[in-house]
Amino acid sequence: MKNQNLFVFAGEPSGDLHGANLLKALRKQLPMLEISGVGGKDMRAEGIHSVLHMEDFEVMGFTDVLLSFPKLFKQFYHIRDHILAQQPAGVILIDYPGFNLRLSAALRKKGYQGKLIQYISPTVWAWGKHRIDQMAANLDLLLLIYPFEKAYFAGSLLNAQYVGHPLGEILQKHSYHPTWKETVGIPTSADLIAIFPGSRKSEIRRHLPLMMQSAQMLKNRHPNLRFAVSCAQDSVASILQQEIQRTSLRLQEDVFLVPKSFSYELMRDSHTAMAKSGTVTLELALHNRPTAVIYNLSCLNRLFAKYFLKLNLPYYCIVNILAGKQVYPELIAQGLSSQNLFTQMSHLYAGDERMACMEGCKQMQAILQKQNASDSAAILIKDLLSC
Repeated sequence: MKNQNLFVFAGEPSGDLHGANLLKALRKQLPMLEISGVGGKDMRAEGIHSVLHMEDFEVMGFTDVLLSFPKLFKQFYHIRDHILAQQPAGVILIDYPGFNLRLSAALRKKGYQGKLIQYISPTVWAWGKHRIDQMAANLDLLLLIYPFEKAYFAGSLLNAQYVGHPLGEILQKHSYHPTWKETVGIPTSADLIAIFPGSRKSEIRRHLPLMMQSAQMLKNRHPNLRFAVSCAQDSVASILQQEIQRTSLRLQEDVFLVPKSFSYELMRDSHTAMAKSGTVTLELALHNRPTAVIYNLSCLNRLFAKYFLKLNLPYYCIVNILAGKQVYPELIAQGLSSQNLFTQMSHLYAGDERMACMEGCKQMQAILQKQNASDSAAILIKDLLSC
């Protein structure tokens, strides 16, 4: 490869983490590689030359995208024009499909001749099967993280390759803090319920009040329980505290805030969890942690999903989709209430459902921990760039 320049784009924290691991693997394959792009703190720590910061792209849901559209519009063309001016050998787009698929199409339309690679496929299996033709027209390589995805591209000319899920390697490398509970102030013998309400302020406001109401009910039934709320970033700590204080549960006595750096310790050492639907549910499954899953859509997002996206899935939680059955009880649209969440948590805490749930989690471990996704992806990217 004569030109050893790459542009890498990640628009959200999970993409930043996966991007950082991919950069490490790429540099093993291509030591002279120069990388610019958009990333967060993890990718910046790996030496990426930042064109823009990932933090400027963090939006979620139809409503947030609408409100942020003018800024995203401006950033989109800034990135497109930068890539066209620099002409890197390849562009790696990580997840963030709404933005990235438009970017790949815009680059091809303007005559970009380098390789276009999408790492982590859009969920064509849930909606958007029309995107397959769009990706085939613009992408040179699609890197898949779920084994069942490859079948959806079987009739396409798109080069789609399964590389494994990056969470497997992240967990294998994680070094668990031995005294994290003491650091946070949690009694070491506490029977702990973990709460993962989301990382963004809008998510927390939609999910945490309902979760805390259910926690109060659980505390009434099991007085010895303690609760630990995951705090994904310092900027949301005050919102978490406000919602906790709306209940009779006492901060630092009944409920504890746990920083993101101890998320895996919390998953490993909790008894049961309640979580917002998303990648966190896979992480909980890989820790063999029984979990009740919720997602509280706004009215506008619910209508958008039902009538525009036409979502009609047997399950919405990715753990259940991968297993092909209910492993985690999910309350997504219908039936979402603090009382129903309390009921599901009670079953997982002490009911027969607990053991069945843990057996389902073992399936996730077998599916997702088979290979190193970053190394597999880096080899495929190196081979593509050498063509």
